[in-house]
Amino acid sequence: MKHKWNKAAFGICLSVGLLGAFLFLWTAAAEGEAHYTPDYPMENLQAYLEKEELTEEEYTLLLRQTGLGKPAVDELRKRGETDKIKELQQALFREVELCCTPNTIISKEELLLCTPENSPVRIPVVEEGDILITFNCHVFGWRVGHAGLVVSAKERLTLEARVLGSDSAVLPLAHWQSYPSFAVLRLKEASKKQRQEIAEYAAANLNALPYRLTAEAEVGEEISGTQCAHLVWYVYKRFGYDLDSDGGRIVTPRDIFDSPLLEIVQIYGMEPEN
Repeated sequence: MKHKWNKAAFGICLSVGLLGAFLFLWTAAAEGEAHYTPDYPMENLQAYLEKEELTEEEYTLLLRQTGLGKPAVDELRKRGETDKIKELQQALFREVELCCTPNTIISKEELLLCTPENSPVRIPVVEEGDILITFNCHVFGWRVGHAGLVVSAKERLTLEARVLGSDSAVLPLAHWQSYPSFAVLRLKEASKKQRQEIAEYAAANLNALPYRLTAEAEVGEEISGTQCAHLVWYVYKRFGYDLDSDGGRIVTPRDIFDSPLLEIVQIYGMEPEN
C-alpha cells in the first residue's frame, strides 16, 4: 500500500512539475512578443512633411515609419507640429527594455519604464471616443490584452475597467504611454460630435461598474458589470455600432482591434502590416 501511495505521489508531483514547466515556457514565449521594432530602414521624412497633399501610398509609408495613421498625420501637419512626427519616428525605431510585473494574481503586464533611459512614447493626437488597445496584458501565454475609451481629450482621461476586483474608473491617459505596444483607434463612420456624445454617455453611465469577466455581448436597459473590451463595445453598440468583429458571446480587445469599422490613429510596438 505504501509503495502504491509513493508511486501515486510521484506521479502527481511529476504532473505538477511538467505543468509548471509548460506554463513557464508558455509565459516566456508570450513575453518575447511584447514589442515590435521595425526590421526595415528608417527613412528621411522631410520631403513628405513639406508636401501640401499626400497620396495614400505616402500615408502608408508614414504609418510604417512613425506609427501614425492618416488622422494623426493630418492633425499634426495642420498644427504645424511636424517635429512630433519626427520624434515618433525615432521612438518607433528605438530598441527598448521591458519589465513584466503582476497586475492580478493570475495575470501580468509588460511596461516600458524599466530604466531611466526609457521614457514613454507620446500619444499626441486623441479625441473623445477614441479607443485604446494593448496586448501587453497576459495570463501565462494567452495575451488577453486591455482596452480603454477616451472620455476627455482636453484633460487626457480614459474610462477603463482595469482589472479583476476593481470597478471601472476614469484614469489618466498617460499610463498607456508606458506600454511597449498599443493602438489608438477611431470610428470611421461617425462625426466628431457623435463620438463626443458616445464618450459622454460612457462617462455618465459606465463609470464605477463592478468588473465582471463574463460580461456578455448583449445590450439591455441596465448594465450591472463589465470588463475592459465589453465596456468599449457596449457604449458603441448603444449608438448602433457593433465593434465585435467575430460576433461571439464574449467580446475581447482583439475583437475590437480587428473591427473593420475602426481606423488607425496611432500604433506603437506593433507590426503595421498586422
